[in-house]
This record gives sequence, C-alpha cells and structure tokens, in this order.
Amino acid sequence: MSESFTPVRWGILGAARIAASAVLPGMLRSPYCVPTALAARDAGRARAMAEQFGLPKSYGNYDALLADPEIEAVYIALPNHLHAEWARKAADAGKHVLIEKPVSLTRADMAVLENVDPKLKISEAFMVRHQPRWQALANILRSGQYGAPRTVSSLLSFTMTNADDFRARPEWGGGAIYDLGCYTAMAARFVFGREPLRAFAACQHDARGIDMFSSILLDFGGGCHALMSVSLAQASVQTLQIVCERGSIDLPKAYVPSLTEPNLIHIDISGDHAKSDLTTLSFDALDQYEAEVSNFARAVRGETVPFYGLDDGRANMAVIDAIFASAAKGAWVDL
Repeated sequence: MSESFTPVRWGILGAARIAASAVLPGMLRSPYCVPTALAARDAGRARAMAEQFGLPKSYGNYDALLADPEIEAVYIALPNHLHAEWARKAADAGKHVLIEKPVSLTRADMAVLENVDPKLKISEAFMVRHQPRWQALANILRSGQYGAPRTVSSLLSFTMTNADDFRARPEWGGGAIYDLGCYTAMAARFVFGREPLRAFAACQHDARGIDMFSSILLDFGGGCHALMSVSLAQASVQTLQIVCERGSIDLPKAYVPSLTEPNLIHIDISGDHAKSDLTTLSFDALDQYEAEVSNFARAVRGETVPFYGLDDGRANMAVIDAIFASAAKGAWVDL
C-alpha cells in the first residue's frame, strides 16, 4: 500500500448478519478502508452494532447516513428487494456503492440504476471473484494451456434452519436461486468469459413459494454447458469443476475458502480414468471480504484492480431472469 493512499470512508446500510459477520470485519482488516457509520431502521440496533465494531457514527434511518458528507462509499446490506432502490439513492447522494448480491430481483429492476454519475464506482458484491485463486483461475483459462473450457459443474447448498430468515420470504427475494444460484451463474460466466445463450431450470418450491432446490443448465453455445444445483434444504456443499479440452480443474471450497488453511486449485491432465496426473496450486488463506472491499476502495481511488461494474450485474440478472422463466415454463428460455 502506498503511503499516499487515503483510505475510503465507508457507511453501511443495514444491520444485517452479513455486515456483522463478514463485511465489517473485512473492512477493519483492510488498510484501504475506514468503516465510519452504520444505519438501520432501529436506531438502538444501529448504535449497538456501531459500538461493537468501533464505528464513530450510527443512524436510525438510511437517508441520514447518505446525507453524511464524510461517507464516500456505501455497502448495501439490506434485504434483496431493497438493493437497487437504495443503491440509486446512494448514487444520487454522490456515494460509490457496493451492493450485496443479488443486485436486484429482476433485470428490469435495474432500470433505476440507469444514468448514474459515471464517475461513481457501483458494483455487485460477489466477493469470491476477488480471491487471488479465482484471479489465477481466470489467467489459467485465458492462457489456453489446457484448451478451452467445455463444461462447468457447480453445487452450492446448505440447510436453512431459521424460519424467520429473509431467504424464506418470497416477497423479499427469498429462495435458493437468489441466494446461491446468482453465485453459480456468475461462476459459469466467469469461466467461459461470455454470456449464455439459453437456460433450462427445474425447481422444487415449498409452501411459502420459494425455491428450495433448483437444477439449472446454461448453454453457452458450441457444446459448452454449465450444470448447476443449488439448495437451501440439503447438506452444506460447495464445488466448482471446470473440464477443459486437455484437463480438468477443481476448486475445493470454491465459494467460501478457508480462513486458516491454504486454498487450492487441482489440475488433472490424465487421459486415463484409472489414473491421475495431478498438479496442485496453493494460495494463502485469506478473508475474501477484505480482498473485495480493498479492491473496491482501490478502484475508487483510480487504481487498476479487478472490478466488475453495473454491466456485469445486468448480465448476471438476465441469466437469473431466464432461469426463473424456464422453471415456470418447463422449457428452454433464450437470453
């Protein structure tokens, strides 16, 4: 870090679990960030969380935080259905905005984010692609060393045990696709480096109307497919495997890497099912939220770092729209 770098002063909208468990700790670890204020609808809750993390300011409503001239960037940690609305309000207040995923509930909802000040940095918060391991994966794939990627397979699931969880409320954007499928869709797009042509999906819904288990097929053309399953009602699992023309690449603990042990990429180039010809690349344990907010803050200051803007968010939401439409129709849906 350059001695001349001025850390970005952050405000957090929402006293959500993601803010307390991941985002604020990541900001406090980052030399590029200074978390400064937190706002919640309950002033007492906002004050308690601000005090817990040593933030000097708290607010009992979101508008008051956005009016604070000291705040340069805002993290939107609100329920899914409020993301786009408050991102726009933050941008209109002149703040850079990092939006907890999904950026919205539909691609059309992102219309509210059209014509924002182009000087502002606005991004959807997929922290996983800020892992050095994922950036190394991108370089490996683009090098062509193992040929073109042909198939992406990903499983992402856990058991939701809290009946009051926001993920259980359809009107708030609950369900496995919004919570987990947005990650796997992003991962497939990240691997192939382009957008899918069409989607097919099958979903199992519960009595509340949220999808608890979904299987998805994305067609990227030329025989390139992504196969994904996401669930809120099965054991915890997180896999990402890429099969290229001359090798397979596996990322253990792909989406939630270890904070204490090395994180790995396994590459197998064996042409024999009964044998392995394995290379393992090792990456230091890390806090991927720290990596994410650090990169965002550096982008705000004009540095060249991995950054994914609103166009990427729009593209990912177009995939989510097609997934939901396919599940409703029981047929392929073109993007």
